[in-house]
Amino acid sequence: MKPGEISDIPLQGDNPTRAFIADAVASRRRHLPLEVNPALASLSALLVESGKDELVIRFTAPRDATQGNGVVGGGTLANMLDLAMAMGVLSQLKPGHTCATVSLTVNMQSAGHEGHFIAVAGVDRVGRQIAFAHAKLYDAERSRLIANATSSLAVMAVRP
Repeated sequence: MKPGEISDIPLQGDNPTRAFIADAVASRRRHLPLEVNPALASLSALLVESGKDELVIRFTAPRDATQGNGVVGGGTLANMLDLAMAMGVLSQLKPGHTCATVSLTVNMQSAGHEGHFIAVAGVDRVGRQIAFAHAKLYDAERSRLIANATSSLAVMAVRP
């Protein structure tokens, strides 16, 4: 199996997505396909760059995510923001821990069309039980803000 491919191996004490993104951030990987889970793979997620303070992830909205007017549905855009924030939090968690969104607030700013989007996500704080994150979603050129979001994520041990 190639690095980043979806695995059928059951969890063995860690979230494989957490392990993958934590390693990618620690080694400052760039232009890395994020095919580590189906949600990321379905949006052709690509880690553009990462640092201690933020992750930049490119997502691709597939044609089947567009409405009749050619605009990408709000649920797809919210999913991109949610995934980017979760990846940011996961990158900061210790092995054996994972997270799940418990609150997500999304503000749409302008219409997004089929193609690439750039999410810039940051982590505000990681506590023992709750983490807080924020993200902005731009068009492919990062010239137009499409949406912004904040989230609270439950932090928990991986279930065996």
